[in-house]
Amino acid sequence: MGLASPAFAAVQFQSYNGPDLATKIKASTTNTVNDVQTVYGSTLLNGGSADVTFTGLRSDGTTANAIHITDGAGFASITDAGGPNELYQLVIDVTSADFNQYMFSIQLVNDGNVFVYYALASGGGWQQATPLAGIFQAANANNTYVLSGDVFTQIWIRSDSPIKEFKQNSITLGSVPAPIPEPATWAMMLLGFGGIGFALRRGRRRSKPTLMQIA
Repeated sequence: MGLASPAFAAVQFQSYNGPDLATKIKASTTNTVNDVQTVYGSTLLNGGSADVTFTGLRSDGTTANAIHITDGAGFASITDAGGPNELYQLVIDVTSADFNQYMFSIQLVNDGNVFVYYALASGGGWQQATPLAGIFQAANANNTYVLSGDVFTQIWIRSDSPIKEFKQNSITLGSVPAPIPEPATWAMMLLGFGGIGFALRRGRRRSKPTLMQIA
């Protein structure tokens, strides 16, 4: 996969101890294919859609790895089905909507670093989230993370240790609301509109034809 350097300083990948996000991702009940490279999740509470794909990759990032999806504690849980300790990367694609937050928990087989990449709704290809060196995680720990700060279409999780389990997936669907202008900004906007209106009125007066006087 081609990568670009981070272009959006507002994007944050960080450890997270907060509540679950607005929408749980569950294992799909409408597409229950399993033990293959791509399995299906759902953003519906009953699992009645197949609008999230999880794609497993080995350490080289190009070789397919079979994965298994179940519901653990009400969330989609992804584990290695291709062989012992072969799952190093996951690509998660929410096909039904864009999203502005993604929370997940991950458990590694050995000590390792977790890296996150993202694709934005505005385009630009894959970007790596900071910290570029990843976040260190001890073997068998269950660390929770959140990616936030822009509008995303996909995320890509990579570790330099085999992934034992990827779970607790929750998401905030939709775009980031436009910021509300502060009072000073509103004042400047109103002054600007007023100046435009004044200039237009002067322009119209100057362009009026002069009436011919009849002697």
